[in-house]
Amino acid sequence: MELIYRGSVKDLCKNTTGLVFQYSDRYSIFDWGEMPDQIPHKGEALASLAASFFEYLKSKGISSHYIASLGGNTLAVQEVNVLRPLWIEGQYDYSMYADKPTHCLVPLEVIFRRHLGQGNSLEGRLKKNPDYLKDLGLKEMPSAATSFNPALVEVSTKLETSDRYLSRAEILAMNVISDSEMQAMREQTQTVVAELEKLFASFGVKLWDGKLEFAFGKKQASGQRSLLLVDSIGPDELRLTYEDLPLSKEFLRQLYGSSPWSEAVKKAKDLAKERKTQDWKTICTAELKQVPQHLSTEQIEVSSLLYQALANEVAAHVGGTKPFAAEINLKLWHKKAQDVLQRSL
Repeated sequence: MELIYRGSVKDLCKNTTGLVFQYSDRYSIFDWGEMPDQIPHKGEALASLAASFFEYLKSKGISSHYIASLGGNTLAVQEVNVLRPLWIEGQYDYSMYADKPTHCLVPLEVIFRRHLGQGNSLEGRLKKNPDYLKDLGLKEMPSAATSFNPALVEVSTKLETSDRYLSRAEILAMNVISDSEMQAMREQTQTVVAELEKLFASFGVKLWDGKLEFAFGKKQASGQRSLLLVDSIGPDELRLTYEDLPLSKEFLRQLYGSSPWSEAVKKAKDLAKERKTQDWKTICTAELKQVPQHLSTEQIEVSSLLYQALANEVAAHVGGTKPFAAEINLKLWHKKAQDVLQRSL
């Protein structure tokens, strides 16, 4: 296979028939990119999870770029173009979307929230900008105990160095998606959330929030472009809990707790925003002198078990074959995870 692009977590490759996602054992948190450790079996687990979710959603009438599992840590997917905005005079230029291109990534990320919980970013952002309440269709300030049904949907940038949440007016000003296409994307998001929530509930997992990505497909007779669910679906894109423990990338975030590095990342992003620069990571490493620490052997082992256990549970509940040893399940992971988190916090 030919490597096309190396991401922080997965690689895009081409074989003789088309595009291939090759999931790695790498991980990324806080937008850092590749972290200093690898998590064994993570790539294989993510590939299994993505295949299970896309096949399950297809059975519910939801189209995606997924073609087939190629075994191991690889999936065959439909290729879409990625039109990256240009950084010009201190801001991003999205003018390449003005002609309504097809078969390309929507340069927006859709964030959905079913439940808020402690530590959510929404409360703080609404306190700074109360006008955003109306933009989201909310009549009162939510709290950590708030749940949304249907899910609350927000939109952020996707192809910028740091994601930023967008108001409806900002989305309109970008001129990357029509009102009708935006409405269709919101409706598809609600359908995906409802189906995933039912699936997770069937084996005791709670879906809190997550992010989805879409691509523009063919132009329809109405002039509106069709939408395809793209990228991946798994614990790196969803926030899940099992018996009150984080069953997602949030588990890895908690292992770093309030470490000097994680605190420096927050400060570096704030400084970059003030200075109108994209390169917050250099501020973190060169100016604040902080890089992420290595995880312990035990932390890596339990993190690996998280991905394997979830892949086994999902495969079993969508009628597939468990990709890992049958004794690896969520109860086993939960018992080990409790001990590791208590020592990390």
